Amino acid sequence: IVQTKKISKSKNLSDDDKLALIISEVYRILGSYKDKTQVITTVQELHDYVDASIRNGVISIDTETNNSLEPVTCKLMGACIYTPGKHNAYIPVNHVDKQGNKLQGQVTEQDIKTEFDRLCNTKIIMHNGKFDYEVIKCTCNCELNIYWDTLIAAKVLNENELAGLKEQYISKIDSTQEKYDIENLFEHIKYEIVPPEVFALYAATDSYMTYKLYLWQKEQFNKPGNERLYSLFMNVEMPVVQVAAEMELTGIEIDTEYANRLSIKYHKILDDLDVVIAKELDKYKDIIAKWRLTDEATYRPPKKQGDGFAKSKSEQLASPP
Repeated sequence: IVQTKKISKSKNLSDDDKLALIISEVYRILGSYKDKTQVITTVQELHDYVDASIRNGVISIDTETNNSLEPVTCKLMGACIYTPGKHNAYIPVNHVDKQGNKLQGQVTEQDIKTEFDRLCNTKIIMHNGKFDYEVIKCTCNCELNIYWDTLIAAKVLNENELAGLKEQYISKIDSTQEKYDIENLFEHIKYEIVPPEVFALYAATDSYMTYKLYLWQKEQFNKPGNERLYSLFMNVEMPVVQVAAEMELTGIEIDTEYANRLSIKYHKILDDLDVVIAKELDKYKDIIAKWRLTDEATYRPPKKQGDGFAKSKSEQLASPP
């Protein structure tokens, strides 16, 4: 807790001091993954890993950008991948030293494209895949066919739960994992200057968590009674992901003159309906006025959950004190 508080106040510290605090916190929270994590530094290592993924028929993929959530303009810091039987892997692409010099031992966006293009018949698992699809296409000119999006699956299975990767992983897979997120873990620092071996503990773990969550979700969809949910997810939700991503990247053209004509037309229809509704309600104004004085009309549910929460007035009156 003390360490987290220090990091949250590190805005005015030097980059060296920030990094020291961040590295300490990353190892405290995610150090248990160190022996399970691989930093891919050569094209051959990446090629071998993709070979293993193709043999397995499945791979989970995530992306890390330069503190940006804008796929069109961001820079790819690195890609995160995982396939069963291999280490959680991080592929650094654009990490630099504190002087801005690009570090050795990294692959290029073209290398990512060359290897990821080989995954055309491999099931690709992502969490919030639309974003990662857009990042990879914009930075590597590579279009991936996403088989399973664990974010969407989480919402289909239970729309009332938090669908973030860490929340889902802690809730469904490992309740002992401490909560964390990238904004707080690497607060007030450019991701590009974090050493790849440190950044990998965060990044590569994401792809591993995505895969484990995918396995859990498959079990849920296979339970009796969930056939329609599974069909909705696979046949409606998933095919839309790439379509929506391409729509966002392509953009749209609006005929403003035609849109203005439509606005005038339908606002007039609404205004005419308002007049009709007002005339109809006027017939019942005395009845409505009397109803507004009743307990039912003036009842307001408690603001905080407790006795009487979400109960109607009649239900509350019927309940014993």
